[in-house]
Amino acid sequence: LVFCGIISAAQDTYWEDNKQVLDELQSDGKPPTVIPVELIPQEDEATTALRERLNEIIDEYAPRIIEMSDWLYHNPESGYYEYNASKMLGGELEKQGFEVTYGVEGLDEGYNSVIKERFDAEGLPTAVIAKYKGKTEHPVICFVFEADALRAPTREKGAFHGCQHNMQGPTAVGAAVSFAKLLEEKNIPGSVWAVLTPAEEIPPPDKSAMAKAGVFDGVDIAFFSHGFGPTSKRSEAGLGNCCYLIDAALYDFHGKTAHGSRAWQGADSLDAARLFLTAIDMLREHSEPEFRMMSAITKTGSAPNVVDDYVQVDHWNRNTDPAGQAALQHKAEQIDQIARGAAMATFNEVDIRHYAYYYNGIEYGWLNALMWQYVHEYGDPEAISEELGKPSGWAECGYPSVNFPGIGVKPAIAGTPEVAGHSDENADLTISEKGHRALIQTAKIEGAMALRLVLDPKLMATVKEEQARWQNYGLEKGLITPDMIRK
Repeated sequence: LVFCGIISAAQDTYWEDNKQVLDELQSDGKPPTVIPVELIPQEDEATTALRERLNEIIDEYAPRIIEMSDWLYHNPESGYYEYNASKMLGGELEKQGFEVTYGVEGLDEGYNSVIKERFDAEGLPTAVIAKYKGKTEHPVICFVFEADALRAPTREKGAFHGCQHNMQGPTAVGAAVSFAKLLEEKNIPGSVWAVLTPAEEIPPPDKSAMAKAGVFDGVDIAFFSHGFGPTSKRSEAGLGNCCYLIDAALYDFHGKTAHGSRAWQGADSLDAARLFLTAIDMLREHSEPEFRMMSAITKTGSAPNVVDDYVQVDHWNRNTDPAGQAALQHKAEQIDQIARGAAMATFNEVDIRHYAYYYNGIEYGWLNALMWQYVHEYGDPEAISEELGKPSGWAECGYPSVNFPGIGVKPAIAGTPEVAGHSDENADLTISEKGHRALIQTAKIEGAMALRLVLDPKLMATVKEEQARWQNYGLEKGLITPDMIRK
């Protein structure tokens, strides 16, 4: 089987073919939240033959995929310090013929200053951007992954992969390398990217920063995975988020130091921070129940008999309502006012830096329907749930999934025990037989979906049309704002 020149600009989409069905699923201008799986055409014989060949390539590469995941489990590194993981995964991609660069140019200066100050990570040195340019530049299939381990506690109070990020890189590398080999072997148009985004567990959101810096410009479809659990289910399409809307800010209180025996000569920044946090507690009573407020004093003095001249508070406002972005902004303004009042009352100055925003992303119905075909093809039936998850977008920070379509792929492995997230038990699942099966099953589902999208430009165009529909709906309903859409 040889394919060349198969991709051309699609003039129509499956929206038009199924207009009556889809119109009945819409209400109040809202696009369908569930695309019936049967609206996606079945594979033809040629596509099935190519997919079977792709499965063979993945199976041949499987021992290395498993080896990489187990290595990461035994060598965990927390966010912004994934140097060995970055080197290992980037080196593997380079060995497999990808052009690899490390770090990101063009990051926003305010963002760069925060990660430099807090983690000495200016320019994101652990980021990996690997590209395989095939017969044509487009379509670009991008496999996105994380490699950071959780910070303590547990696992003897060191970094550990309680969120199963050790599986993400090997799955993405396995899918990317195998898919690139198939494109080369069968002369299929398209390019393959694999991108490591650092420090998902620690704000500010690097995926947003990398997207704003242009790292993902040109991507047609992104694939993402996040380990596995007891069941696999698809999500409703729409606008939402995985972890609530978040506005995070640093409050730097600057006072005047003095010896404790002459404290009247100083202006205590710890007093300013304490007053700030006390006033936030007072604000909780007058805040809607959708809000969560979380704070940590991240920098302060260490001597009780010395008046602190600098204290930093890291404060997060969270809103559980996906439609609460305007309310979140208003709450942030109230917190800022409290900080200025606390500084004034204690004769301090305060610098305020809003450094992280987690907003709504787009969950794609057509991609979920396509994934569901292949979850049923590869997954264990008893691990497949027909319950629908809430829309969250494939990226936890919102911005990337608004600007280019993608999906988080979920394997179905029977008999997976129910364990707590962010736990030792969750980490240990990744090196079990079930964890190893999940790695390969996920790579095959992603590869099968990528193949269908590359070979069917009409399906690709359908996903792009859905993106535009949800963008317009989100803007109309205030679920996203114009500045979230990359020009």
